[in-house]
Amino acid sequence: MFGVDFNFTDIQKQIAVADLTGEQIQELMNALQTKKNAKPKLTTEELAFFQCCREHRSYANNKDVDTVVCPHCGSVKVIKYGTSKGRQRYLCKNCEKTFGDTNGTVAFRSKLSVSQWIEFIKLTLQGESCRTIAKELGINKQTALHNRHRVCSVLLELVSNQDDFKGLAESDEYYYPLSFKDVKDPMFFLGTLGRMPYTHRSIENKEKYVEKQGFDTEFLHTLHKNAKLVRTELLNYVREKDLKSQEKFSNALNGMDTKKIIEVLNTLHEQQKKKRGISNQQVCCLSCVDTNNNHFLQSVCVGRIQPTHIEQTLVPHFTDDTVLVTDSHRAYKTVANKYKIPLNQTPSGKHTSGGFHLGHINGYHHNISDFMYLYHGVSSKFLDYYLALFYWVEKNKGKTYLEQAYDIITLLANQTKKIPLAKFKYKPISFDMKRLAI
Repeated sequence: MFGVDFNFTDIQKQIAVADLTGEQIQELMNALQTKKNAKPKLTTEELAFFQCCREHRSYANNKDVDTVVCPHCGSVKVIKYGTSKGRQRYLCKNCEKTFGDTNGTVAFRSKLSVSQWIEFIKLTLQGESCRTIAKELGINKQTALHNRHRVCSVLLELVSNQDDFKGLAESDEYYYPLSFKDVKDPMFFLGTLGRMPYTHRSIENKEKYVEKQGFDTEFLHTLHKNAKLVRTELLNYVREKDLKSQEKFSNALNGMDTKKIIEVLNTLHEQQKKKRGISNQQVCCLSCVDTNNNHFLQSVCVGRIQPTHIEQTLVPHFTDDTVLVTDSHRAYKTVANKYKIPLNQTPSGKHTSGGFHLGHINGYHHNISDFMYLYHGVSSKFLDYYLALFYWVEKNKGKTYLEQAYDIITLLANQTKKIPLAKFKYKPISFDMKRLAI
């Protein structure tokens, strides 16, 4: 009767001028009522979403997404009970309790819809920033950041560092800059680190900052005095061309202003080819890979790694068949001798040693650098979250983004309780701070 391109106004005009019999009017009313009662057809992504989530509901064994099961008593005697904020509500006739269509899924008590969750995870896996994700999905940037941390925390808890090494394993350290940009507690800087935050403040504002925390202005003068002594000590290193203490030099360089750094680097033009020093301004991430796609990646400490860090984190993943290949760092030799692990170390400046090499672990570090570059600096307390995300992406790089998104949703389906924002706001640093924590 009506064409497929007719809109509501056209149909209304046609009905007004049409000469319809009583039977035709009744038939038309029945068709409209059927259309009204029809269930909205799920998209392919929404169908997969609910299948992934409901398969892991502890109270529902029925995988038919058209069957609604009460999350409180498990009854299937459920009827529709209105909507709330555009989402369907249900009433259980057995226990007379109400619940929503997302109860027991990752979207439960979430500001994101099903389709938004799918797109959010895909954009996260593609390395998009929170600002871009928020713009694409029409949500707040803080919501995007909170859900990214939620995804990463689940990956860290459920799938990170579960591999054991049964053959040839290459291990090395990856260093990432130490950052406290997410820490807002003044006592952490003044009391723990013994310095001011690296922010631009006038002398007057600096005095107010330390006085508000119970320190006198003499404390601030001591900081400035120590900074001057460090600069003087650094310039003495430059004049004498004595750069044996790389850590001390690096600490001093980090405390200088931009103009002075340029002056020092110009003076050090001849020494720039020297090996870069490792300081307590860098986080050491211990990594290990083999040819069977087994990985290990974890932040362990600031500065140089020590044998105890290797023993506590990496050694439990070794088996009797493990052969370890590393660089010339003596901490590996100490651990290998203690636990009788076959070890082959590549001398400094060499690429191979007796047929062994570090090509796989160096390529792994290159991938980490490309991945972390997308986030433009990560706060150190969240570094383990992003390493867990990289670990998972690297393990599943053979799958498409959509397949990876469904896998993550399956993992998130086990987390039916909403993760509070305070878990991320007050998250402690997970690695050894060494002397910085004193």
